[in-house]
Amino acid sequence: METKQKMAIAGSGLVVAGIGLGIVGAALIVPVVFAWTARLVDKGADGLAARVEGASKTVGTVAGNLHRSFNEAKRAGVAEMKRSRSTERNVAS
Repeated sequence: METKQKMAIAGSGLVVAGIGLGIVGAALIVPVVFAWTARLVDKGADGLAARVEGASKTVGTVAGNLHRSFNEAKRAGVAEMKRSRSTERNVAS
């Protein structure tokens, strides 16, 4: 019985040591995983910022082109209205 008790105590000690090593391992791994996650989020944010910046430039270019087109159309419309008025005056006289 004495041998069985010694083996039980040794086994319990090994179980406790294993649990302790697991806790220490987790405590060492958690900061590394946190750093990796932070690095991935940072890279993702940089990539997202670059995409948003590219999209913003594209939208700005399109808006500028549309503005220019509308201004040209307005000028052409005003010129056409002036021509039609002058033609109506010439026909009426």
